[in-house]
Amino acid sequence: MGFIKFTKGTSLSDKDRKALQKLLSDEKKKLQSALKDVDTSLSMLGGKKAKKKK
Repeated sequence: MGFIKFTKGTSLSDKDRKALQKLLSDEKKKLQSALKDVDTSLSMLGGKKAKKKK
């Protein structure tokens, strides 16, 4: 994902604002999904380590 830099006095049209909101919400969903996968992986790894210690 690219970064968008806004300068002082910059304003977005309604069309651009809606497109940006859609883009950011899609990126948020992707990141939440990736985070869920990472959490699952970490819990699996944590479970395996705990079993090895016993």
